[in-house]
Amino acid sequence: MVSREAASGCPAENSLLCSRRHWSIYWLLIVLALTPVGWRTANVINPDTAGSSPMFSANDRSRWCSVAALVEEGVWEIDKVIENERSNPDAVRWDTIDKVQHRGRDGRVHSYSSKPPLLSAIVASEYWLLRRITGWQLTETPLPVVRTLLTVNHLVCLAVLMMLLASFLEPMFVSDWTRYFVVAVAGWGTFLTTFAVTLNNHLPAATTAMATVWLADRMMRYPDRSLWSRGFWAGIFAALTVAFELPAASLAGIVALIVLYRTRGGFFAGFVPAAALVAAVVVGLNWWAHGTWRPAYSFRGDGPQVARIQGAFADELDRGNLPAEIRGIVVQQLETSGNRPVGAARYSAEASAWMGAAAGTRWIVTDETGNGVFAIHREGDDQWTLHEWGNWYDFPGSYWRTRNDQRSEVDRGTADQWQYAFHFLVGHHGVLLLTPVWLLAFAGMLPLATSRTLNRRWLGLATLVVTVVVTGFYLTRPEHDRNYGGVTSGPRWLFWLIPLWLISMVPVVQMLARWQWGKTVCMILLAASMLSAMYSWTNPWVHPWPWFWYR
Repeated sequence: MVSREAASGCPAENSLLCSRRHWSIYWLLIVLALTPVGWRTANVINPDTAGSSPMFSANDRSRWCSVAALVEEGVWEIDKVIENERSNPDAVRWDTIDKVQHRGRDGRVHSYSSKPPLLSAIVASEYWLLRRITGWQLTETPLPVVRTLLTVNHLVCLAVLMMLLASFLEPMFVSDWTRYFVVAVAGWGTFLTTFAVTLNNHLPAATTAMATVWLADRMMRYPDRSLWSRGFWAGIFAALTVAFELPAASLAGIVALIVLYRTRGGFFAGFVPAAALVAAVVVGLNWWAHGTWRPAYSFRGDGPQVARIQGAFADELDRGNLPAEIRGIVVQQLETSGNRPVGAARYSAEASAWMGAAAGTRWIVTDETGNGVFAIHREGDDQWTLHEWGNWYDFPGSYWRTRNDQRSEVDRGTADQWQYAFHFLVGHHGVLLLTPVWLLAFAGMLPLATSRTLNRRWLGLATLVVTVVVTGFYLTRPEHDRNYGGVTSGPRWLFWLIPLWLISMVPVVQMLARWQWGKTVCMILLAASMLSAMYSWTNPWVHPWPWFWYR
């Protein structure tokens, strides 16, 4: 059996000195990586918008709207925050396309962020404390508030990720060059540092994924130590990763099996209650924000059928009128549910072709405010169905309506699935083109899964399975979802996998490090990845640099 000292690559008599030398280099790499990140977050500003705005896109504005509304108004509705911009043309831009509309508890239609509320609630709690200490108001002086919160949160996330990665690498039987190279890639060669200047869920998801893997590895390597506590914290971080990135359920499932395999007590008394606690918080926040357990982004289709109707209604619907037979059912349904719109007594019909529905097959029943209350589907000649309203993205002026020709080309979706797969993997949004150092990670998954020397076979197999599952999930989305994550400089949906990929590159880097030319290849791949990530350091919410080549 290989001793811990030998596994570290250090003679037993010098193990402490060797470990200290390693950590001195780790800390140097961490500081060198975090220093430019801290400078960028502390001076973040968007020169392309009105006012002194520290926000770059609809994505981060959506989250900051929720943070401001929650702390300053005590509500999740973001109407007043957006109205502040409309009433003052010189104000910082707050309006966002990443919003939904639905009826609130007062019976009126309000705008809400389409983002899950967990991250916004966490940042809002920090903003509440910052506001109490400094008196700063996010809607009045956003620069100091956003800069402070971004600097604190993202520096902590990156520092924790890199420290856990170094701790994971320390006992592995690899050369010093290999361990330092992998930590350097984490600090300089990925898009996590690029996105540090904007509020996003990808960076905290990567950090919690790293913590989950670190805890699972400890349970595999030291099965007799603190199993309950490690199971508990593994449940916390696995569930948080899922809360930040839903496809991370694949990783959480594997980690759950590991905990169950190592200790049934730690699984049932630690992992399960911890994961349930996080799930309860997530569901509770969503219920508080939207009055439902379902996340807002899942409301992109019509609700369940409530009635079937026969009649020749097409001409009247096309004129914008609601036939009397349908009007009676609408009023009855609204009165029965208790959701009758406040002050709305007039209803009309509006043709809609949401998400590719054929013309003449769908109409929206709107109230006098122009908001939908029901949807009418044409099932055949004189055959109609009435559906509850369930599309929170389909409202007057919505960016996401199919007929909106103002949408970015990438937001319209990609019809050809094979073309989308090509560009997702190696094309203009390709993970391997934008971060070529991941060639080492993809090549290292199978060797890690079969290596007895590195003794991390479980992680190699888990990374291979999770990468295939998550990539397959995004490649098989419907056409309107095949958009590469929108206008973004990197494949952000895969960012949470970065910790797994960093560890997966170890066997290949270790092999190449035997020769000088191999080290040169690694450094060229890292340099190319660094330049690609730095291309959009000032604003990550832009098209990636290869996009313009293909266009």
